[in-house]
Amino acid sequence: MKNFLFLFSILAVVFFTGCNSQEEAKPIVDNSGSFEELKALSNKTYTLKTTKGKTISLTVENNTLKSKTIKDKIVLVNFWATWCPPCIKEIPIFNELYEKYSDKFEIVAVLFEKDKDPKELEEFIKKYNIKFPVTVGDENFRMAKAFNDVKKVPESYLYSKEGNFAKDYIGEVDKEDLENYIKSN
Repeated sequence: MKNFLFLFSILAVVFFTGCNSQEEAKPIVDNSGSFEELKALSNKTYTLKTTKGKTISLTVENNTLKSKTIKDKIVLVNFWATWCPPCIKEIPIFNELYEKYSDKFEIVAVLFEKDKDPKELEEFIKKYNIKFPVTVGDENFRMAKAFNDVKKVPESYLYSKEGNFAKDYIGEVDKEDLENYIKSN
């Protein structure tokens, strides 16, 4: 009985002193961003703009990639930059595989550079004869954040034609490995 009274006394003290009308309420969740910003963070669909004025829509959720614009193809999402030597080194490999397996393979080159001059980028694309779609704009950075918070380039993510995550390449893509995957799927 003594233990019960002791426990009851402690609970009463905690209950009656726990709230103080003079204390200010403090937020538990930081809602410093606007509703639109919070909504954008939870949105897993990315509408990427290509340098040719087309749109590529990708939805990535639970290691699965879906697209209304790319169907029944293996997809390589490549984060890259024009100033990056390994990225430039990959371009001939990507061009070759993109042309050789055009019926079953797609590359989405996500430019990871802010405010890149469009004329300069167009000259770069011509110089290196890039055959696959290159995307530009702020949506690229939102997508990079969602893709394992990309901070270094090149970084690529490979998805099966069913949309399942297959593998990632941190640094240069291994041509033989990528081609073997494309051939066997």
